[in-house]
Amino acid sequence: MKTTILATFALSTLLFIACSSGSSGKNNAAPNNETEQMESGAAHNEMGHMESDQMTPGGAHEEHAMLNVKGKCETCKERIEKAAKGVKGVSFANWEMEKQVLHLNYDPDKTSPDAIAKAVAKAGHDTDKYKADQATYDALPDCCKYRN
Repeated sequence: MKTTILATFALSTLLFIACSSGSSGKNNAAPNNETEQMESGAAHNEMGHMESDQMTPGGAHEEHAMLNVKGKCETCKERIEKAAKGVKGVSFANWEMEKQVLHLNYDPDKTSPDAIAKAVAKAGHDTDKYKADQATYDALPDCCKYRN
């Protein structure tokens, strides 16, 4: 009985120390405002406002970028992420509908944020630098029409 209590206490202490030291990854994440202020293409291993299990581990020389991308719904999200992931060198893409921001992890030896933005625009979604052509935009489902 004494051994069980001591073992339980020791395990609880280890878990508490591990959680308090920030080794979980979530404690090391940057606050949202710091993440939003990062420039596109800046090296970054974790996003402050996303759960760490949502990101795939990046390679040793991968970079993180954020692109402003227009859209309205879950169908847009799927299309935007599919277009970004279709670019060789992109290992992670997540579009935040509320903020209209696409988070990316990519290999700078294989692609660039510019090339990814072109692919997203080609799929029908405007970025800060590239606009979808009118015919592609017009072909989007009505729920995806984001232009006024």
